[in-house]
Amino acid sequence: MNGGGTVTRILILYGTTDGHTAKIAGFVADRLRALGAGVEVFNAATSNPDPTAYAGIIVAASVHAGGYQRSVVHWVRAHAQTEVMRGARTAFLSVCLGILEKNPKVMADLTAIKSAFIARTGWTPTQFKIVAGALPYTRYGWIKRVIMRRIARKAGGATDTAHDHEYTDWLDLRAFAEKCYSLWTPKTEPNASCETGSACSCASGAIPMRSRVLARSGGALPG
Repeated sequence: MNGGGTVTRILILYGTTDGHTAKIAGFVADRLRALGAGVEVFNAATSNPDPTAYAGIIVAASVHAGGYQRSVVHWVRAHAQTEVMRGARTAFLSVCLGILEKNPKVMADLTAIKSAFIARTGWTPTQFKIVAGALPYTRYGWIKRVIMRRIARKAGGATDTAHDHEYTDWLDLRAFAEKCYSLWTPKTEPNASCETGSACSCASGAIPMRSRVLARSGGALPG
């Protein structure tokens, strides 16, 4: 449902290594569409969408080796100075497992990664949200599986490599999408009320001026 607002076009651009950030981008897009927004989703590795065609921008990328996907960094840097990217309707989703550790050092590292991204791209999103990712062990090669199992054990995550494990809080992500829609969608002003106390379309201009004067003068135009 639209909730009385006009349709807002939103671009979601993502970078993904093992597929989970793509799933997150799709989830946010589905929720925004359900609310009434027009949403298009692009993989930064294969697309170069023009952000100026949209009213809002959401970028999602996952943390790997101390940074985000190069394709995301390149796209953001290329479009950072456009009006929409410098506006209020922007958000960045940082997907990582480090948030599970609740360790001050890890959080400091994530803050440093964020700062480096902003410095490299010249873009400061209005909203910045860290989202817990996943451990898709079955998609890893054996070397990465061993490394990620070691990292997961340290963070208190699952170490069963025969299965994939998700840590994303989908309800929290749903609330994020709803917040974006609420903040980014222009609301239609309610109709004003006539002097008689009943709602009408006078204030919107839908009723011609002559008719408005007639309504206020009891049906007779002044001479």
